[in-house]
Amino acid sequence: MPSLRVDSMKDIRGLACYLEKRFEMNVQNPFKVVVSKEENYLNILIDGCIRKNGRKYLMVLNHLSDMLAEYILKSYEKKILEKIIARICEKLTKGDRDEIYRIACIRLYTHYDVDICNLIESRRKMISAKIAEYLRSTDRLTLEGFVTFRLGDYVKYLETEVERSIRQFFIERQYEEYINLLTTYVRMQVPRVPELHVFVQKDGSYKVEGTKPFEIPEDVINGFGIPSGEPVIEDDDFMIGFLLTCAPVRIFIHNATLFKNKELLNTIRIVFAECVLLN
Repeated sequence: MPSLRVDSMKDIRGLACYLEKRFEMNVQNPFKVVVSKEENYLNILIDGCIRKNGRKYLMVLNHLSDMLAEYILKSYEKKILEKIIARICEKLTKGDRDEIYRIACIRLYTHYDVDICNLIESRRKMISAKIAEYLRSTDRLTLEGFVTFRLGDYVKYLETEVERSIRQFFIERQYEEYINLLTTYVRMQVPRVPELHVFVQKDGSYKVEGTKPFEIPEDVINGFGIPSGEPVIEDDDFMIGFLLTCAPVRIFIHNATLFKNKELLNTIRIVFAECVLLN
């Protein structure tokens, strides 16, 4: 009866339990798990009808490799991620490292812009292929050693995600500082227009109006080169500058769903606390 030995210092009982549950999902399961009571290893016995190194044996190895890859993702990946961040970001504070870890986890497990299932599956396949290749030449696998020395491409993939998370972290920090600067500036300004109405146009431009009798001052209109009869702003940067100059107490944004620049809309909502979205 062919057999494979799997060693793990982390949680051999947990690994055995995980594999047994996965084996139970397959009625024609060719495996049986035997856990050593003396040491941290388990033997995986393979159906005696399957000849070692035969075609069915290689198929069985691929199946087992998939399961072990899933276990590595569940039990080792986040620890590997933490070690990478600790190494690359050793000069950052713990709070900054924790934030980068949070961003990396969003990218790896919950990112809404991509198909997360495909990303996780690609990592599983990457690990599974390495395990299957390794088991074709040996009948013993030590998980910790394998993860450390045999999964270079996988670890490199995680390092790339950490580097992207670091860039995102600093971009978000710069944006936060930018928002704080704008908010402080607005609070220091004397409102030139108590209430301002912004009508988002279908072409992405913005029509601006005051609330009678407090119209937009002529010097503001002239300073931004806006036609007084049809006050329309076409540039996003001009728009934020115009709002900062007017420093309105309240802003009413009409047709908010037409905003093409969602970041600009978010900035306005944060900087100007009294911001009402209307459709």
